[in-house]
Amino acid sequence: MIRINLIGTKTKRAKGAAAGAKKWELLIFLAVIVAEIVFLFLWQQRLDNELVEAKKRTRDATTKIEDLKRVKIAWENWQREKADIIAQEQVFERLRADQVGPPAMLEYLMYALTPLRDGPGSSDEIRAQELAGWNPKWDTRRVWLKTLREDAGKLTLQGEAVDHEDVAEFYRRLESSGFFFDVEPGVQNRKVHPELEIKFVDFQVTMGLTYLPALATVDSKPAEAVAATEGEVEKPAAAPEAPPPATPSAPSGGPGTPVDGPGSPVSMATPSASVVFSGCKGGDAWTVS
Repeated sequence: MIRINLIGTKTKRAKGAAAGAKKWELLIFLAVIVAEIVFLFLWQQRLDNELVEAKKRTRDATTKIEDLKRVKIAWENWQREKADIIAQEQVFERLRADQVGPPAMLEYLMYALTPLRDGPGSSDEIRAQELAGWNPKWDTRRVWLKTLREDAGKLTLQGEAVDHEDVAEFYRRLESSGFFFDVEPGVQNRKVHPELEIKFVDFQVTMGLTYLPALATVDSKPAEAVAATEGEVEKPAAAPEAPPPATPSAPSGGPGTPVDGPGSPVSMATPSASVVFSGCKGGDAWTVS
């Protein structure tokens, strides 16, 4: 009888299949390793490109920052120069105001203590005084000034009045002016004149003083002069007229009258070296020039 050994055949086949499986596993493992290497290489390339782009953006940003720093430095220098120019202009304006302001301020005080003139053109001035808070019917002779003292931008006025209401009206006229600010009323004392035996109020007021409003009038004079000159050239010569009769008080719109009503800078029709206040009380004359 012939016998066939099948156990050895099965073992060989099993060994061959195991060797093939291991070979495929090795191939798959190698393929995975290669894929990972390729992936890591491509990723590294991408990171390198991003790093190059980031470095380029950094250089561009640094250049822009340097440009902005230069622009900022130039702007700060310009601001400092501008501030210096503005400060110089302010000093120049203050010097000009100190030169032309005192006569205009004194002229405003003269206007505030001058009664209105009756006439056809007084209605506009009355309306302007009412809009400024003044009482056009107030008798300005009920207040008289004794001394004016200026010190470090502060003006101190000492005067006398018939009653407290007169002092209040005078304060309102001071507050409506561009020359005075921070009006601080002082103590008002009721007194009796020893000789005339008349009751009156002694008062004092301190306020800030600025002459800058007077520059508006001075700067507007050249334009007005040019316009007047052009008008004189264009108009034919007319026959001379007789001058109007003199009146005791300045007409509306003349010297001492505010440009736009009370409280505005005073327009001076004719320049004068000084403005003089004078008065008399109880036989004692006083003068402020």
